[in-house]
Amino acid sequence: MRHLVLALIAACALGLCCSPALAQDQSDVTGTVVRGDKTIVFERGNADLHLQELRDFSQIAQANPEMASAIARKPSRVSDANFVAKYPALQQFLNQYPDAREQIASNPGDFVTPVNGSSFQHALPGLKTE
Repeated sequence: MRHLVLALIAACALGLCCSPALAQDQSDVTGTVVRGDKTIVFERGNADLHLQELRDFSQIAQANPEMASAIARKPSRVSDANFVAKYPALQQFLNQYPDAREQIASNPGDFVTPVNGSSFQHALPGLKTE
């Protein structure tokens, strides 16, 4: 019985010591996105991060998975007027966020998950090109 009490006290003391460190780590996290078995964590250090813009794009991508896959394979498609015209929600998004075209093209991993054939697939080890 005495060993059990000592073990509980030690566990509580360890928990009290670690909780400030855990809280500090979480304060730097501004959001996470889970897609399948991949989790993307956005940290406060990303000065150009616009959470509402990412949320809005995520909704469009979820409603149009073929569009998201096409952009993941070739992010510069967001500058192709013919491609954008096929997706009115994407057009509206790009009108609402004028800098999004450049952001998607230069940092596609902030917006879409790499797929086979993505030019930025090095972000996820194990993905193979088609």
